Amino acid sequence: MKALVFRHSLPREAASAIGGRVDRRAFVSRFAPVRIEDVEERPLPAGDWVRVETTFSGLCGSDVKQILLNGSRDNPLTALVSFPHVLGHEVVGRRLDTGERVVLNPWLSCVPRGIDPPCQACREGRYPWCRNFRSGDLPVSIHLGNCAAAVGAHAERFAAHASQLFAIPGDISDEAAVLADPVSVSLRSILLAPPSCGGRPVLVYGSGTLAFAVIALLRHLYPACEVWAATRSGARAALATRLGAHAVLSTAPDELVAQVARRVGSTPLTPWSKRDWLQDGPAVVYDTIGSVETVETSLRLLTTGGTLVVSGVEPPKRFEWTPLYFKELHVIGSNGFGVEEVGGVAKHAMEHYFDFIAGGFDLTPVITHRFPLERWDEAVLAVKNSRRTGAVKVLLEPTR
Repeated sequence: MKALVFRHSLPREAASAIGGRVDRRAFVSRFAPVRIEDVEERPLPAGDWVRVETTFSGLCGSDVKQILLNGSRDNPLTALVSFPHVLGHEVVGRRLDTGERVVLNPWLSCVPRGIDPPCQACREGRYPWCRNFRSGDLPVSIHLGNCAAAVGAHAERFAAHASQLFAIPGDISDEAAVLADPVSVSLRSILLAPPSCGGRPVLVYGSGTLAFAVIALLRHLYPACEVWAATRSGARAALATRLGAHAVLSTAPDELVAQVARRVGSTPLTPWSKRDWLQDGPAVVYDTIGSVETVETSLRLLTTGGTLVVSGVEPPKRFEWTPLYFKELHVIGSNGFGVEEVGGVAKHAMEHYFDFIAGGFDLTPVITHRFPLERWDEAVLAVKNSRRTGAVKVLLEPTR
């Protein structure tokens, strides 16, 4: 079967990195560590695993960053991946044993690994906190898409433990269903620091699927809350407004701080560096980018005692974090999803998402492009060049 395979190869990675400085197409060339391959289907890891035929898969930002080698070699998560692996974990497919349409919870935690009893984190439904990502029936890995023994979703077929698959209600389209993973990621980030409706506004930082999901979820779950978006101008700003943002602000750090100051009536404090900061601002910033620039800017504009929730991941660098201690800010990392409590009801985030859709929630406007799986390189470059192409969520579809 056809699958998008990433093979860890220092010579290929070096060739891509060097060539990519001149031409971005070097990252998806025949010299790159990733390519479409004909791979043999592996035996199922255990009897409670099933095969799924891929309908289409979503190209996640983490897929693109890996292909573009956007990371550091000292990244601690290199301890939790195995190679070679088939990329992809956002997917809609059809179970070959029952014919059901399903979405995937990709976490390869205790139960998919055959570990009984599960660790405490897994018993509580906090699958990203699992203590056994290096144990059990599978090689080291955190989820489908970075496991050498479990094919990821960018393939004609993949396999998953039965507990990882959630049946899609009949009235939900495949296009809506494929967004279950990014919506669940964004739901988790909101629940870690819910807005205090009727109080200060919140700010969503970013111009991608996670940011738009946060905006839409905040408006759906907390309709009384004022939501601001720091989003690119043009089509991205229009989409943020369409999804419910009350105001769309600049993504340029100094201009963003100035705009927030004007909106809250706060007097900026100007240090020697001339990079203004505020003592009053939004109560929460949901940073879906996680770059040095966005984290530092968020600390500058948050209200005293406010909270920064970081769900995006970019390579680390030094930044000025003095406002963190002076304003007694809270910084929370948000990773993945599991069993979440919404309105007093605890169940898996993807099941909550299906309920939201039944209540009128619609994030499908973020789907902008679809490519055949064989044209994965064009899909990746569409995301890389999103300012020109307008790509937000890009789907890959196997050719039948």
